[in-house]
Amino acid sequence: MDKPLIFKTAFGAVGAFFSWVVGGLGLAFTILLGLMLLDYATGLMAGYVRKELSSRIGVTGLARKTYIIILVGCVYMIEKSVLNSNGVIGDGVVIAYSVIEFLSIVENGGKLGVPLGPLSNVISAIKGKEESH
Repeated sequence: MDKPLIFKTAFGAVGAFFSWVVGGLGLAFTILLGLMLLDYATGLMAGYVRKELSSRIGVTGLARKTYIIILVGCVYMIEKSVLNSNGVIGDGVVIAYSVIEFLSIVENGGKLGVPLGPLSNVISAIKGKEESH
């Protein structure tokens, strides 16, 4: 079996599994996956530029993102089976995590030296609230 076929098969199987776990790859979940990918990529860029690139940090980041996907899948499954609803709670959880991913992307931009303007104030305010809890 050639390597591209193995890769495509594995990628398809993983995609099918995630689709099954979350009850279909809706727009909100697809956006979350895209933001996770962008956050990871910008995190790698920031680590490289700041000479702080670490495989341990990278693997930890992937583990956290995988956990978020599992958690979202559990929310969707419980919502469908217990509440018999249309996935609005799961979508709410996905949107909340999407906001967190977006803020992390912006923060990575700051680490890269990109001028953030008013966004830096928003991130500072959110970080201050996180630390007080």
